[in-house]
Amino acid sequence: MAKIIINRSSEYSNNLRSIGIYLDDIKIGELLDGESKEFEIEEGKHKIRAKIDWCRSNFVDLNVKSDETYRFNLSGRNPFLALFYITFGKDNYLELKSIN
Repeated sequence: MAKIIINRSSEYSNNLRSIGIYLDDIKIGELLDGESKEFEIEEGKHKIRAKIDWCRSNFVDLNVKSDETYRFNLSGRNPFLALFYITFGKDNYLELKSIN
């Protein structure tokens, strides 16, 4: 099986809430503030996304190969722009970035 490792940044604005991790729109787990977790996934094509309340991260398309490890950083956006991101930018409130 392949693995996804997600490291969540520790941030003041979201520190009291957990962030859900979704693989193909199915919740596979949650991350607390500053937490790092590993998830096992099947090989094939997948989409991964993070969600908190009604706000989400960008989609990341994966073409998963057996026994590979994929690493990501998860963080929020600039807290001074929060009003924009919880309204018009709700699909980009969180940022899920691949680590090479």
